[in-house]
Amino acid sequence: MRLYATQTSPYARKVRIALLEKNIPCALEWVDLRAADHGALEHNPLGKIPVLVRNDGSAVYDSAVIIQYLEILHPEPAIIPHDPEARIETLRIEALAGGIMDTTVAWVLEQRHSKDCQDAGVLQRARNKVLAALAVLQEEACAWQDLAAAPVLNLAQIATIAAVGYVDLRAPDFLLQFPDLTTWMHSLHQRSAISATAPQ
Repeated sequence: MRLYATQTSPYARKVRIALLEKNIPCALEWVDLRAADHGALEHNPLGKIPVLVRNDGSAVYDSAVIIQYLEILHPEPAIIPHDPEARIETLRIEALAGGIMDTTVAWVLEQRHSKDCQDAGVLQRARNKVLAALAVLQEEACAWQDLAAAPVLNLAQIATIAAVGYVDLRAPDFLLQFPDLTTWMHSLHQRSAISATAPQ
């Protein structure tokens, strides 16, 4: 299999962490999304990443679908709990983390406009949403202790790391209110799946 990704995409990082946590071998191909003919376009008409190309040449996208495919392909170790209540809770946190990614990306794109073209209202609303969601993740992370040596991370934890890591990369000031969440994230850098996928 081959994964098309960028080094900074939180969506791709979520999949990359999952692959490493589940010990699934997969080739990695970096793409430049600004290029008119980047590699992912051949496999996803939207040109978005991540895209997972299976051994038969068929493509799986987006990140949420890729994660589900990996669980089907290699059920163990599971990163999504089998217990129904625990499963829903894990997927809820994944969705919240995904919302942080989406909103932070929107904030970054708005920030890239020249100052006189930026919409202050859009920026403030995006900031407020991210801060509210980070507050919830900080509460969740309080229950996730001593994970550095855990057998496997679950999807809620993986998605949280990807989301918080992206905020730390693009809008670090957003994390100033959440020292416990930041400390939790840094404590996991001892895991190879986390350190190897850190955005650059």
